[in-house]
Amino acid sequence: MCGRYANFLTEQQLMDHFAIATAADDPRLFDPSWNIAPTQQVAIVVPGKADDPGRRLEAAHWGLVPSWAKDRSVGARMINARSETIAEKPSFRSAFAKRRCVVPASGYFEWQTSADGKQPFYIHPTADAPLAFAGLYEFWKDKSLGDDAPWLVTTTIVTTAARGPMQDIHDRQPVMMTREALDAWLDRDADQGTLFDVIAAPAPDLAWHPVRKAVGSPTNNAPENVEPV
Repeated sequence: MCGRYANFLTEQQLMDHFAIATAADDPRLFDPSWNIAPTQQVAIVVPGKADDPGRRLEAAHWGLVPSWAKDRSVGARMINARSETIAEKPSFRSAFAKRRCVVPASGYFEWQTSADGKQPFYIHPTADAPLAFAGLYEFWKDKSLGDDAPWLVTTTIVTTAARGPMQDIHDRQPVMMTREALDAWLDRDADQGTLFDVIAAPAPDLAWHPVRKAVGSPTNNAPENVEPV
């Protein structure tokens, strides 16, 4: 799974690496964080529209709320979408077909369980480049508030079975994309076969190291979270 990550990318890194044309008018999109937790606001990259093809950087709440949900609280249980069932599960299949996004990150945290307890690791690219998680997004409105209720944008991170040495840390990992795979994932016309090829494609080269256990609390948000211990 992916239940905690870091994004301390600069505005220029985000705009350049993900070829973003426009960004939402929300300065919090560029606030660095070394401990992003579920239900918090995060940055996502969404494809352009037919009349405005440029990619956009938008804000979303982490934890997907299907449009048909009666309560937004279900999003806390939908921070990840398993790739194995993403095309069939009612919570995700519509977004998989129509609303795919990229969740930018500097790296993410995973906990390794051993006889001595749980040790968090920070996992990041070996290259000086952002991570691009495959994501989905949805729009939800609280119908009890009437037609004028605001739309809530929510997102989830797609996961797959851990590969290679990553299996020594955890049995799941986020789907992490290269630039080429990212382009295919954001293509509104991509067929299901192409999308599953993206999910199965190799992730960028990664490195990891143990970090302080204080990262387990979302209130601990500091650069020290990603430093080796």
